[in-house]
Amino acid sequence: MERINGRSADIDTIKESTDKLAGAITASATTASWNAAEADIASIGANDTKYKLHSLMLDLNALHVGAVVSVRMYSQVNGTERKLYDEDYTVGTDPDGLWLIDGTVGIHEVLRVSAESTAATDDGTAIPYDYMLEEM
Repeated sequence: MERINGRSADIDTIKESTDKLAGAITASATTASWNAAEADIASIGANDTKYKLHSLMLDLNALHVGAVVSVRMYSQVNGTERKLYDEDYTVGTDPDGLWLIDGTVGIHEVLRVSAESTAATDDGTAIPYDYMLEEM
């Protein structure tokens, strides 16, 4: 530990710790064959690493009006991947923007987000998403 003006300071450690507090925002889009089979939108976090997931949003606006889109989330529970969330949304009836996580949740394994659509015309369509993740 280094002394500066008579006070203890470990600037690198403090900076590393405080840089994590803001969280990192990831925004992207995934294109897949949503009607052919369930396909992954995103994998968030890392196995055996603690994170705070502050928000997760999807945009179904580009999908076919009337399509029923099943949105699912998976993560490991005691070493085995389990389905944690499974909801159906109707494009054009339900909101196009889905705020799946609105508040902080701690994760320590990968959170996998997937979708499946009832409309064949949705194959090849991009589903945008964004999330805010903070390393603990």
